[in-house]
Amino acid sequence: MARLNLAHLTITAAQNIQTADEVRRDPAVVKAAKQFAEDSAQALRSGGELVREARASWRRHSPLTKGTATGE
Repeated sequence: MARLNLAHLTITAAQNIQTADEVRRDPAVVKAAKQFAEDSAQALRSGGELVREARASWRRHSPLTKGTATGE
């Protein structure tokens, strides 16, 4: 059975953590992450507006609501 080289594993893990931190702090990555957050928030607002408009349109065009109040 192969044995783990814990020293090598520890060094590799530490290097990967350091690399991940450098990537996280990279100005281009930070800028892209901020833009993604802004775009996501706008997409959620637009999606909510789409749902509201679709519901309103459904009510306006539904045969169940047409004529119930006007006696048609």
